[in-house]
Amino acid sequence: MVTIRNSIARMPILRKGKVHIQPKSSKRAKVRKDIKTALTEWQNDKYGKIF
Repeated sequence: MVTIRNSIARMPILRKGKVHIQPKSSKRAKVRKDIKTALTEWQNDKYGKIF
């Protein structure tokens, strides 16, 4: 005989939890940051380190 240890955790309402996805605004911010970093690295390679 199997005993359910935590009957609250087995409730159907608590099974709605899904994977948390990253919002679009944070994805856009990450892209802007990556582009700025890549541009800075490209400028440093092309013209030498400025600072």
